[in-house]
Amino acid sequence: MSTTQNPSLVSEAAFETGAPEGTLGAEEELWLADRQSFKLADGAQKILAVEPGHLFSGELIDCEIESNTGVHAQPAGVVGDLASRRRVLLGHADRLGRVLGTSGTHPIGDWREQEIIDKPHYQRLKRKLGWLIRRNNTFSLHVHYAVQGREKALYLFNRLREYVPHMLALSVNSPFWQSEYTDMHSARVLMFSRAYHRAGLPGPLGSWEEYTGYVDYLKRSGLIDTLGEIWWDVRLHPGLDTVEIRAFDAQTDLRRNEALAAFAAALCDMLKAEHESGEFWPILPNREIEENKWSAQRHGLEGAFIDHKTHEAVETRSAIRSLVTRLSETTDRDLSGLRSVVEEPTESVRQLEVWRETGSTLEVARDLARRTRASVGYAAD
Repeated sequence: MSTTQNPSLVSEAAFETGAPEGTLGAEEELWLADRQSFKLADGAQKILAVEPGHLFSGELIDCEIESNTGVHAQPAGVVGDLASRRRVLLGHADRLGRVLGTSGTHPIGDWREQEIIDKPHYQRLKRKLGWLIRRNNTFSLHVHYAVQGREKALYLFNRLREYVPHMLALSVNSPFWQSEYTDMHSARVLMFSRAYHRAGLPGPLGSWEEYTGYVDYLKRSGLIDTLGEIWWDVRLHPGLDTVEIRAFDAQTDLRRNEALAAFAAALCDMLKAEHESGEFWPILPNREIEENKWSAQRHGLEGAFIDHKTHEAVETRSAIRSLVTRLSETTDRDLSGLRSVVEEPTESVRQLEVWRETGSTLEVARDLARRTRASVGYAAD
């Protein structure tokens, strides 16, 4: 089959367009729930029908909507966009008799009650993946970092894999699934990135040709129709000339989004400097990184990571403190918010506190909706 009949999904100009490096963007996935029961409820398609397509997009189910930011030099600009979009969505939620919230999973949402949106991409996924895709009621924060040069983009992709556990540990916000405590701080990882064969921690890529060859293999064989069907924790986005970080649970407290965006940007700044200096660091195998990712998924900041140099266990919070110190030496980003978040309980801990105080996952959902509303200065319902 010729390339004109089946063109590559990766542009020949990818990562070679001369666009500014180090700029940022983000996508935030939020949920809609019924005002009385706080169970997940439809409404996303009604919002999308009246809002500009560049601000919001549909995400699989009709109770989920994604906010898309513009391009910004710093995390503060990204979070400013996310805040303005939350305000717009809160207005629509009020009009539709819904509440708006966000967290890695919904504490009481039942996937059996959700409708996959009437969009060709998601209907194809429904046919391809069946039960797996229907029960994927998960929500995350994605951060994009602009890069120029394919070898540099590949280096960032390969090295960022090592820090997926750190990003997850800071952002865990999904201890519940279907009204049940999962004994995990991130059930989102369990239900999404460990369920799909093209999700989770990717293996390292040895060359640009290896990457494009893999994409073409999937496309030519009919396994994927778009690059969006590769759901790795870190992935290349050739259409935007960005490396996309997808390791974060969605955050209820909007302030934390800025800290996590700064974390992602500072990591990329550090790795970009490594590549440009020619002092390349080793690329770790998945089996070593997965040990730390499991700890982050299970324990959040309260577990331990394996130091890849000494092979000794280090408290997770201490490991991230040390990493933030390293980052401060190679970036001019404002890391003050990140330093604060490292010392705070995670959002998952907040959910568990509410649950233990009230004995109710319904009250957890109510608290998430209230705090999402308060995050942009809206009074409680």
